[in-house]
Amino acid sequence: MACIDRRPRCGAAEAPVIPEPLSTIGAAFAWIFGAFGVIATVAGIFEKISVVGGVLQIGGIAIGGAAAAGALAALVAGITIIVIVGVFAMDRCVQGEGLSECVAGVVHEIVESFADALDELFPFSAMHDRVDVVVKSRFWDVVESGDAHVHCTEEAPPRRSEIMRCYYYEGRVCDAASAGIIGAGAGAVAGIIAGALIAAAIGCATVILCLIAIIVAAIVAAVAALVGALIAGQAAKAAGEDETPTASGNAIAVGDLVTVRGNMQRREEDDGANVIWWVSGSDLHGRARDGLAQPFSYCDIDEELPMDGCPVPGPR
Repeated sequence: MACIDRRPRCGAAEAPVIPEPLSTIGAAFAWIFGAFGVIATVAGIFEKISVVGGVLQIGGIAIGGAAAAGALAALVAGITIIVIVGVFAMDRCVQGEGLSECVAGVVHEIVESFADALDELFPFSAMHDRVDVVVKSRFWDVVESGDAHVHCTEEAPPRRSEIMRCYYYEGRVCDAASAGIIGAGAGAVAGIIAGALIAAAIGCATVILCLIAIIVAAIVAAVAALVGALIAGQAAKAAGEDETPTASGNAIAVGDLVTVRGNMQRREEDDGANVIWWVSGSDLHGRARDGLAQPFSYCDIDEELPMDGCPVPGPR
């Protein structure tokens, strides 16, 4: 065992972490209801909201009949869902700028695309295949660069080790996200029509009924948009190919000794950590020996993989 004196710098990114986009789905519903709540509050609720001849009025401004008010609420809800799906698509399918980097170590874990039940319900939220690599100690500076958050194993020091998350681009992930936008749009259109009809059925005989009609219309449109995204995303996923991360032409497995090259970026969805965002190439150097302590530690891997495929810095 060849542990070193330096401890890995685990955790704590200095920059604030942006919540994962999936959390914005719940926030979207809250925003839809909150928007109307704010309008009602600002208008003075009972003092400013009234119904005259079946037409909703807020502060003296006529919104229209129940059907018109429901259609407007449904439109806002539908657009919100389309935007959310679009945010996922951009996050998953735009590489962006980064640094070309190389790391080496042992495969600690593999997280496959569409592995979560939520990915099946919301196909547009699926992530590319992720391979977590316990890196050799000489790559800690790469993982830590830019004051990024650092993912580590849960071993006690000195065996605690740093992990680099490596994402392998998978076409069907982007196909599902792109199709989700189209499906959400189609669902939103249907939802707007349905929302208007339902709101008209509920009517605006009173302020309370009118607000209920608006809320129900918004929910119907949001659900219709999500269902459209689900159907279109699942169809695109089914038509795509399930790609498996490979190194030197072989499927990667836990315990493989690998070199990974690609575009390194700091991603807030990964807690503000540096990741290899879309691996451009990877080499297989065999497997860690049987009986090696789990979880893997750099203490062993530094010796298991003395020569890797990354350039070695020359003397200064």
